[in-house]
Amino acid sequence: MVLAKTGLVRSAAILLMCGLCTSAFAAKAPDLPASAKKLSAAEIVSLYDGRTFSFTTYTAFGVATGSVTYDFKSKTNRGKYQLGFRKGDIDGKIRMDGDKFCYKVRMDSEHCDFVYLAGNDIFDVDPSGKVRSVNRRQ
Repeated sequence: MVLAKTGLVRSAAILLMCGLCTSAFAAKAPDLPASAKKLSAAEIVSLYDGRTFSFTTYTAFGVATGSVTYDFKSKTNRGKYQLGFRKGDIDGKIRMDGDKFCYKVRMDSEHCDFVYLAGNDIFDVDPSGKVRSVNRRQ
Protein backbone atom coordinates (compact mmCIF):
# COMPACT_ATOMS: atom_id res chain seq x y z
CA MET A 1 0.00 0.00 0.00
CA VAL A 2 2.86 2.43 0.83
CA LEU A 3 4.49 1.66 -2.52
CA ALA A 4 1.19 2.36 -4.32
CA LYS A 5 0.80 5.71 -2.52
CA THR A 6 4.41 6.63 -3.29
CA GLY A 7 3.81 5.79 -6.94
CA LEU A 8 0.69 7.98 -7.00
CA VAL A 9 2.54 10.88 -5.39
CA ARG A 10 5.41 10.49 -7.84
CA SER A 11 2.98 10.34 -10.80
CA ALA A 12 1.16 13.43 -9.58
CA ALA A 13 4.45 15.29 -9.21
CA ILE A 14 5.52 14.31 -12.73
CA LEU A 15 2.18 15.47 -14.17
CA LEU A 16 2.48 18.78 -12.31
CA MET A 17 6.01 19.32 -13.64
CA CYS A 18 4.87 18.48 -17.19
CA GLY A 19 2.07 21.01 -16.83
CA LEU A 20 4.54 23.66 -15.69
CA CYS A 21 6.88 22.83 -18.56
CA THR A 22 4.06 22.97 -21.10
CA SER A 23 3.03 26.44 -19.92
CA ALA A 24 6.65 27.61 -20.18
CA PHE A 25 6.90 26.25 -23.73
CA ALA A 26 3.62 27.92 -24.63
CA ALA A 27 5.01 31.43 -24.06
CA LYS A 28 4.70 33.28 -27.34
CA ALA A 29 7.04 36.02 -28.43
CA PRO A 30 5.34 39.35 -29.15
CA ASP A 31 4.86 40.58 -32.67
CA LEU A 32 7.17 43.30 -33.95
CA PRO A 33 5.26 46.61 -33.79
CA ALA A 34 4.57 48.22 -37.16
CA SER A 35 6.19 51.41 -35.84
CA ALA A 36 9.54 49.67 -35.10
CA LYS A 37 12.58 51.13 -36.86
CA LYS A 38 15.24 48.75 -38.17
CA LEU A 39 18.69 49.82 -36.94
CA SER A 40 21.93 49.91 -38.92
CA ALA A 41 25.17 48.38 -37.63
CA ALA A 42 26.42 51.80 -36.48
CA GLU A 43 23.14 52.48 -34.64
CA ILE A 44 23.24 49.08 -32.94
CA VAL A 45 26.82 49.58 -31.72
CA SER A 46 25.97 53.10 -30.51
CA LEU A 47 22.89 51.81 -28.68
CA TYR A 48 24.41 48.71 -27.05
CA ASP A 49 28.11 49.47 -26.46
CA GLY A 50 29.03 49.79 -22.80
CA ARG A 51 25.43 49.72 -21.62
CA THR A 52 23.35 47.31 -19.57
CA PHE A 53 19.95 46.03 -20.68
CA SER A 54 17.21 43.92 -19.16
CA PHE A 55 15.94 41.25 -21.54
CA THR A 56 13.14 38.80 -22.10
CA THR A 57 14.16 36.07 -24.53
CA TYR A 58 11.77 33.54 -26.05
CA THR A 59 13.42 30.13 -26.43
CA ALA A 60 12.33 26.59 -27.22
CA PHE A 61 12.82 25.89 -23.49
CA GLY A 62 10.67 28.78 -22.23
CA VAL A 63 11.15 32.44 -21.43
CA ALA A 64 14.52 33.62 -20.14
CA THR A 65 14.90 36.94 -18.32
CA GLY A 66 17.90 38.79 -16.99
CA SER A 67 20.33 41.59 -17.64
CA VAL A 68 23.35 41.87 -19.90
CA THR A 69 26.10 44.39 -20.61
CA TYR A 70 27.64 44.65 -24.09
CA ASP A 71 31.26 45.63 -24.81
CA PHE A 72 32.15 45.93 -28.48
CA LYS A 73 35.84 46.68 -27.76
CA SER A 74 36.33 43.28 -26.14
CA LYS A 75 33.51 41.74 -28.25
CA THR A 76 31.85 40.31 -25.13
CA ASN A 77 28.51 40.28 -23.35
CA ARG A 78 28.22 39.55 -19.65
CA GLY A 79 25.29 39.31 -17.29
CA LYS A 80 22.85 37.06 -15.46
CA TYR A 81 19.80 35.10 -16.59
CA GLN A 82 16.93 33.03 -15.24
CA LEU A 83 15.10 30.37 -17.24
CA GLY A 84 12.46 28.63 -15.18
CA PHE A 85 14.16 27.43 -12.00
CA ARG A 86 17.61 27.69 -13.56
CA LYS A 87 19.82 30.74 -12.99
CA GLY A 88 23.26 31.45 -14.33
CA ASP A 89 25.88 33.79 -15.67
CA ILE A 90 26.15 35.05 -19.22
CA ASP A 91 29.68 35.15 -20.58
CA GLY A 92 29.51 35.34 -24.34
CA LYS A 93 30.86 36.80 -27.55
CA ILE A 94 29.31 39.49 -29.76
CA ARG A 95 30.01 40.85 -33.21
CA MET A 96 28.33 42.59 -36.13
CA ASP A 97 27.65 40.88 -39.47
CA GLY A 98 26.53 43.68 -41.74
CA ASP A 99 23.41 45.08 -40.04
CA LYS A 100 22.90 41.92 -37.98
CA PHE A 101 23.88 41.72 -34.32
CA CYS A 102 25.47 38.33 -33.57
CA TYR A 103 25.93 36.76 -30.16
CA LYS A 104 27.05 33.40 -28.83
CA VAL A 105 26.84 32.18 -25.24
CA ARG A 106 28.63 29.03 -24.14
CA MET A 107 27.72 25.94 -26.16
CA ASP A 108 24.64 27.53 -27.74
CA SER A 109 24.95 28.21 -31.45
CA GLU A 110 25.57 31.76 -32.62
CA HIS A 111 22.46 33.84 -33.32
CA CYS A 112 22.53 36.76 -35.77
CA ASP A 113 19.50 39.02 -35.53
CA PHE A 114 18.23 42.29 -36.92
CA VAL A 115 17.63 44.93 -34.25
CA TYR A 116 14.55 47.17 -34.20
CA LEU A 117 13.66 50.07 -31.91
CA ALA A 118 10.08 50.95 -30.91
CA GLY A 119 9.87 53.51 -28.11
CA ASN A 120 11.89 52.12 -25.18
CA ASP A 121 11.73 48.55 -26.46
CA ILE A 122 14.52 46.98 -28.49
CA PHE A 123 13.57 43.89 -30.50
CA ASP A 124 16.05 41.23 -31.64
CA VAL A 125 14.42 39.66 -34.69
CA ASP A 126 15.74 36.52 -36.36
CA PRO A 127 16.21 36.39 -40.15
CA SER A 128 12.79 34.72 -40.56
CA GLY A 129 11.10 37.73 -38.92
CA LYS A 130 10.35 36.14 -35.54
CA VAL A 131 11.01 38.22 -32.40
CA ARG A 132 13.66 36.39 -30.40
CA SER A 133 14.13 38.92 -27.57
CA VAL A 134 12.82 42.21 -26.19
CA ASN A 135 15.36 44.38 -24.40
CA ARG A 136 15.21 47.60 -22.37
CA ARG A 137 18.01 49.87 -21.27
CA GLN A 138 18.47 49.86 -17.50
